[in-house]
Amino acid sequence: MIKKIYVNGDSHIAGAYLNDLYRPDVSFAGLIAKLNNLEYVNEAMAGGSNDRIIRTSKEYLINADPSSTAVMILWSTFERTEWFYENEWHQISGQPLYEPNSNHRLNKLWKDYTDAFWHDTKEKQSIFYFSRSIETQYKIKEFSEWLKRRKFKHLFGHAHSSFFYKKSGFEIGWDDIWLFNKPYDHSVTFCNKSLEFGYKPDQAWHFDDQAHKNYANYISAEFKKFLSA
Repeated sequence: MIKKIYVNGDSHIAGAYLNDLYRPDVSFAGLIAKLNNLEYVNEAMAGGSNDRIIRTSKEYLINADPSSTAVMILWSTFERTEWFYENEWHQISGQPLYEPNSNHRLNKLWKDYTDAFWHDTKEKQSIFYFSRSIETQYKIKEFSEWLKRRKFKHLFGHAHSSFFYKKSGFEIGWDDIWLFNKPYDHSVTFCNKSLEFGYKPDQAWHFDDQAHKNYANYISAEFKKFLSA
């Protein structure tokens, strides 16, 4: 019987809004956990990459009980990554909010990397976007297989938009592990659904408590179906 929900992702599932980047109890994931009387572990991180999501989830779940723990992930944007620099992990995200200012060399490397996808030519941007999105899709698929081998029930979604390629020759056959079984659909993501319902994001594209309550209501029946499967 599932008694705990383990959650990971970026700022959106962390409940970030305005100057507070970690509000797990306000997050729609926390509301869903409370609604279903589940113990709740949220390891999401503002500015976190998909590489970080996979790494930290494995570190936690390797010692968890799959008979009582379910997993919910909202994937971040594809251009983010993480670097192990001077004996610690650093999240590399293009938004100025997450610029690493504590180390001059790391800051220079960050600027070089982010310039490649924010300020380079459109042709180079297209190749970068294409490569990163395809590679990340494969990593997510492999993580799903890792969870299945360990018999963890898991539910995936996208925080902002789906970056998967559909009908391009690169699409992957997925089991029914995605919210509404729609891995390629932008309309069911947290950000896009919040915009559709009229909620306004702050400057960092984070949404308020009411948007989280609305999304929790929107996915509630889908989550219950997931638990009972």
